[in-house]
Amino acid sequence: MLKKILVPAVLAVLLSACGGAPASKTAINVEMTDFAYTPSSATITAGQPVTITLENKGLVEHDFVVSKIDVTDVSEGSGGMDMGHDMNNMGHDMGGAEYDLHVSIPSGESNTITFTSKSAGVYQFFCTVPGHKEAGMIGELTIVEEN
Repeated sequence: MLKKILVPAVLAVLLSACGGAPASKTAINVEMTDFAYTPSSATITAGQPVTITLENKGLVEHDFVVSKIDVTDVSEGSGGMDMGHDMNNMGHDMGGAEYDLHVSIPSGESNTITFTSKSAGVYQFFCTVPGHKEAGMIGELTIVEEN
């Protein structure tokens, strides 16, 4: 009798953990290599602060960029380079582009970027180092509404 009750209960719990939308996070760790992000997608919740920790395990500098995204309270950690750095002097010409989210990480280092998204949507992130985006260094950031 116990087995008849216990097995369906365990299965229900396991199946509920597998189904539905991906769980949103407030802290995400992303590994950067030549030329990929791992994981290449993440889900966060609008209105909640999120910190993305980026570790560059590649042989060259990489960055994390989202061109247009409605965010507030953007700050960069102490590692890597300052968000206002001049990438033109490092072979990293962003063509004068302005990005809503941007953090650069030299090879072998790590850095964080913290922000709060104002609204839901799906956004592409990518590396602006010449040729990296074209080589497939892109990912997807999904922002869901608060429950």
